[in-house]
Amino acid sequence: MMDLNQFIKVSMKKTSHPQRSTIAMALGFALLHVAPAAQAQVPPDAGQTLQQLQPPIAPPRDSQVLTIQAPRDVLAVAPGGATVVLHSVKISGNSVLAEDALHAALGDVTGKSFDLAGLRGLAERITEIYHAGGYPFARAILPPQDLANGDLRIEVIEGRYGVVQAQADDAALARQATAFLDGLRPGGVIASAPLERATLLLDDLPGIVSSATMRPGTQAGTGDLVVQVARGQRVRGDIGLDNAGSRYTGKNRVRANLDVNSPFLLGDQISVRALLSEEELWLGSLGYSLPLGTSGLRGNVGYSHTRYVLAKEFASLDAHGTAKVASAGLSYPILRAQKANLTLIATYQDKDLQDNRDSIASHENKSSQSLPLALQFDYRDAFDGMTYGSLSWTPGKLKLDAGLSAVDYYKTSGRFHKVNLDVVRLQALPAGFSLMAHLSWQQADKNLDSSEKLSLGGASGVRAYPSGEATGDEGGLAQLELRYGAGDFAPYAFMDAGRITVNAKPAPASDNRRSLRGSGLGLRYQRQAWSADVALAWRTTGGRPQSETNSDPQPRVWLNVEYRF
Repeated sequence: MMDLNQFIKVSMKKTSHPQRSTIAMALGFALLHVAPAAQAQVPPDAGQTLQQLQPPIAPPRDSQVLTIQAPRDVLAVAPGGATVVLHSVKISGNSVLAEDALHAALGDVTGKSFDLAGLRGLAERITEIYHAGGYPFARAILPPQDLANGDLRIEVIEGRYGVVQAQADDAALARQATAFLDGLRPGGVIASAPLERATLLLDDLPGIVSSATMRPGTQAGTGDLVVQVARGQRVRGDIGLDNAGSRYTGKNRVRANLDVNSPFLLGDQISVRALLSEEELWLGSLGYSLPLGTSGLRGNVGYSHTRYVLAKEFASLDAHGTAKVASAGLSYPILRAQKANLTLIATYQDKDLQDNRDSIASHENKSSQSLPLALQFDYRDAFDGMTYGSLSWTPGKLKLDAGLSAVDYYKTSGRFHKVNLDVVRLQALPAGFSLMAHLSWQQADKNLDSSEKLSLGGASGVRAYPSGEATGDEGGLAQLELRYGAGDFAPYAFMDAGRITVNAKPAPASDNRRSLRGSGLGLRYQRQAWSADVALAWRTTGGRPQSETNSDPQPRVWLNVEYRF
């Protein structure tokens, strides 16, 4: 099979007229762009470059711990002493749980004999039902009563808010923070779900540090919520070096991320991202987000600009291009709690992609508009583990210029839909070991543009293969890591496997599937603001790389160093 330069030379020889030459070159490159199964070493375009710059899914940050100083239990009573045969049980003071449900929890106790310890045990059973239902300040007591007739009265003190306030050295900050606690009104029953949601949403605000304490109130049966609020770090970010880039746009990269917290309003944020490779690839992005009210709803806008220049085997093409992405979106926490979270995210994206081959005067333009809808989730269970990830559905529309439309044999133009699933499981194991399992999947209803495809290779994929290896419309990636914590160092062993379908609607008799597999060893280092990760990966299934035919190191080495400030 001829390589790309040979293709150009042959096409130029066969076509002497300048206009026909340009058409032939545009046709040739369009075919190379849309038919990766037919041509292994294809020059990256703006869409693929943009896709390779997407960060991997990040774990959720740890939530603040809500301190609850529950009322003291009544002093225990030793079993024995006088007994009473119960004729009836009357429960009062309950408003959030039905009396029938409480009686069902007690079971059939009529006609049975109880001493004082046993009677208090019945009240304690109701207390446990309230606590299990998310009412930490509720308790059931035995009021003074005459049990001569066997009629038992149990009084429920559900626990209600006394004082709800935010405290800060800055009076304006305290006033603004208190607005997030408005749903926790004095006199209302203290329930864990709204209490956790309100305090966590306040702590989620960029540039804010809070500490919430729920303690017994000055009046019997009440609890006071006091939230200490302070200004956090105004500016934070990180600087890093890695070799996770493409051979043709620059493997070695330097990157920087900067967040400015609460610059104008309580909880707003400016985010700046920059990346530069050794081969003149650069990315710059600017984003702004802010809270819309106190419910947790946030709005965001952003713009990113990426420019690439092809090097190495494709340097003679004088190829370069840009990817411009403007976005606006909303996010809302459907569920916000210590153990489980669910967030709905809707983002409108407008992409403008340009690819130029100056050596043959080829210029390609395409654009797309999409509206990804995503559910982000995380859950911390009782088995000392955490599951997190996202499920998204992306409807969109791709527009091609006249030249690309003429050679759109794979029908990528027009409306498209795709579904993506990313799930990560972190599981603690005995003796300092832990296990990470990651599954990523994409499904599409038609052939996609390179900016929407899934890629298997790279530092966050099948690590035995280079970035950009095995791209397709559909497919999945599975990763396993066995980790060991040894102080600042964490050695690990891993296995990666993936399978892609190149085109969702393939051409007849085309080689449309590719499977990759690899394994290796790695070492992570974390000490204060510094972190590093080095991994060595060997390929086991999939053969030699097709995206980089002139480079096949064994093992393939990945390096990442980062400093946070």
